[in-house]
Amino acid sequence: MDVAVIQVLNALSFSALLLLTGLGLSVVLSLMNFVNLAHGAFYLLGSYVAILWFASGAPWWLAFPAAFAASALAGAVLERFPFRRFYAQPHLMQVLLTYGISVIIADLMRWGFGAQILSPELPEMLQGVVFILDMPFPIYRLFLIGAGLVLGLGLWLLLDHSLWGAVLRAAVTDRGIVESLGIDTRRLLAVVLVLSAGLGGLSGALGAGMLAAYPGLDEEVLILALITVVVGGLGSFSGTVIGALAIGFALTFSKVWFPEFANGAAFAAMLGFLLLRPNGLIAPRLRQV
Repeated sequence: MDVAVIQVLNALSFSALLLLTGLGLSVVLSLMNFVNLAHGAFYLLGSYVAILWFASGAPWWLAFPAAFAASALAGAVLERFPFRRFYAQPHLMQVLLTYGISVIIADLMRWGFGAQILSPELPEMLQGVVFILDMPFPIYRLFLIGAGLVLGLGLWLLLDHSLWGAVLRAAVTDRGIVESLGIDTRRLLAVVLVLSAGLGGLSGALGAGMLAAYPGLDEEVLILALITVVVGGLGSFSGTVIGALAIGFALTFSKVWFPEFANGAAFAAMLGFLLLRPNGLIAPRLRQV
């Protein structure tokens, strides 16, 4: 029983990380219909920024807004050129563009930060363990669960329960009508991509304390984020939450029950989800006319 509780907490901490990463990818896929395979590079950039910030001796909590700002800035630059010119292009063209950019960014980070595995120097208050039912559990993972809950709630309020979110959803549904009201939809969608990039960097900063940072991590995270979004259902906030929980628990418990075939067992479960619900576990309702 004690071990099961600890594994549930491990799964929740990993799910919180998948949620933040998946939400950053989902807003672009769902709201802009833009396939951004450079999202993993934003995650890795945020991880490196946070690791350098923790080592600098500056206030540790500023590492997370710094990672968000650095990745958001990179997203803003790429949105101006070349992403903006590919919004109306077929998905295959978007995939080729963004994957190529992700490779370039990954090589630049390898050149700048090296090829070794880097782990952050966590602040003292986030180090160590707490005992839950006489079993040790890392304090940082509890912090990650709490951060995921707070940020997930904030994003839900922003996207689903704010005037800005309503305007954004309206722009996706009928861009012409929104522009007739005097709203610059091009700037609005640019903000969405910048927000997505910032969320990728923020999730990377939070995940650095659990996964460290190394070349190739961007591709691993991208695959997990894509699976989270697709399994949960495109265009659904609650779907991304359910998808993150499903993937997080599947991966965590498969490593406990089938350590030799952990990835195979987890991905088999994901395949089962998609066979049963090809549109995602929670597919958004489509308006019929």
